[in-house]
Amino acid sequence: METKIATNIDTDIFYAVVKFLRENVWKLTAEYDEKIFDKGIDFDLYRFEKDNETVLMAWNNWFEGEIKATAKTLDQIAEHFKLTLTYGAPEYLHKPNIISDMKTLIKIKKN
Repeated sequence: METKIATNIDTDIFYAVVKFLRENVWKLTAEYDEKIFDKGIDFDLYRFEKDNETVLMAWNNWFEGEIKATAKTLDQIAEHFKLTLTYGAPEYLHKPNIISDMKTLIKIKKN
């Protein structure tokens, strides 16, 4: 499946998508550790999984949010929130190993 990265997602929409995924059977498997002082202030990151699919989300207070997922999932998110997603140059999610590169800052959720 083709993955895409939506960029410039407004902060309120970004956190609404996090809530939406949590409420719709997506399992939170990793997130920027809440013990880090700047979580949700300067930076945030989430990874959700469902049916062998991954949604990766990053946010910062300068460039807003990014969501990396299949085109189908991004279309479903856009439809649910009645928005048009843009696909510019991502600040974070173009990095293929972002979770492992940030492993000291990421809290991995166990089953």
